[in-house]
Amino acid sequence: MPCPCVTCRSIAGICIVSKQHFDINRPIHLARRDVFFERAVELLYVPLQNMSTGDRIRSSDVILSMLKTAESHAFFAIQSSSTVAQESDFLRFLRLISDNVKSAHAMMQHQLHLEAEESFLCQFLNATPEQCVLPAMHYQRRAEDILQGLWNVLQLAHAAYRALQTANLQKLTEEERARYRKAYDSFRHDVTTRYTVPGMTKEQNAPQPQ
Repeated sequence: MPCPCVTCRSIAGICIVSKQHFDINRPIHLARRDVFFERAVELLYVPLQNMSTGDRIRSSDVILSMLKTAESHAFFAIQSSSTVAQESDFLRFLRLISDNVKSAHAMMQHQLHLEAEESFLCQFLNATPEQCVLPAMHYQRRAEDILQGLWNVLQLAHAAYRALQTANLQKLTEEERARYRKAYDSFRHDVTTRYTVPGMTKEQNAPQPQ
């Protein structure tokens, strides 16, 4: 069966994506990359103090999902023929952020296993709930330390990200910039509606001007 994509070709029934395909869709990939990265950062900045351990874990799951989407579209954007040098470094940066969130997520999971009344871990250790409190607090502090380090890095990254975004837009044609902005606005409205976490205020949840 021939490949249905007009910008692809088929070899032995396998769809081979061409540079032309990535060139045509570059504004869309950039828009998705930017929207999902920005929303993930916004969710990372939501204070955790008033969240239960379970809510913190669910928040991390949402953030990891968004970072995965940002990574995918950053990778697709790099496959085009009009990239800028910093894009590869930004993709690596996205993966670094994901690694940090995964590490914090693991610490939160360990904390939850020690806190839960019916926890298999405390039962396996033959420990009382009181004995499980100290290690649970240890895991909580480790998660908070990881996230604090990540927040510091993200503050440093703000200017570099905006410079990359500007460089990307400057390399697009006028028509491509219009496609980027239209896609960005649409995706932005969607993610601010769909992706929220406990403890997020209406102001934090509202679309922010870019």
